[in-house]
Amino acid sequence: MPPPDSGFDNGGPRTAGERAARSGALATGPGRDRWRAGSAGSGHHEGGAPGGLADSFFAHFLRAPALVGGIVPSSRALGRAMSRHAAGFDAIVELGAGAGSITRFLAADHPRAALAVIERSPELARRIARGWPRVFVHSGCVHERADALLAQPARTVAVSSLPFRSLPGDLARTTSGLIERFLLAHPARRLVQYSYGLREPFAFESPLLRWHRAERVWRNVPPAIVWIASRAEPSNRS
Repeated sequence: MPPPDSGFDNGGPRTAGERAARSGALATGPGRDRWRAGSAGSGHHEGGAPGGLADSFFAHFLRAPALVGGIVPSSRALGRAMSRHAAGFDAIVELGAGAGSITRFLAADHPRAALAVIERSPELARRIARGWPRVFVHSGCVHERADALLAQPARTVAVSSLPFRSLPGDLARTTSGLIERFLLAHPARRLVQYSYGLREPFAFESPLLRWHRAERVWRNVPPAIVWIASRAEPSNRS
């Protein structure tokens, strides 16, 4: 994990945002409409978060390929698809936001939904917080920030870019188990997850949960499949 950005004097953070960043949650300020207002023409900010994120994403891939999972950020087509399946919820929590290529669509497409992000890299987490001020960003691995995931409202969708097929086995099982707890806590919750293979992203332990293959996105490198996980509908027995 790369070291946090510098900017602390005498061992202490200079601003309230930096104090929150050190504690693991990057608080955002009152200018939450600044990014959306600057993108009124198309509904999306063409540049996304501050420059250099794509380069930073590649650098993170080189440091930890198994944890990052891809050599380039998700395409705009995949970002749109993931966001489309997150519609209609009171809150959205993005797992593994990376360079913010999906965050940009979630923030623009769902202005009324509370939006939170959990991002492993402190550097990328800080840049996402600066790029999208209305997003509440938690810095850390998903399994380390269980509180941020499980405390979400009942009608919450988790939007995940986590590379379960390449994660170390113990980490994949711990993280998928936490997501199961999130989904089982409320029947209205959903998980939107993409993968590059034809298999389901990971197997659920609980028989109450199921995967549904939503769509294939060809305009991505490599092409991806969007999956939705939810509670299985109870069978109607007379």
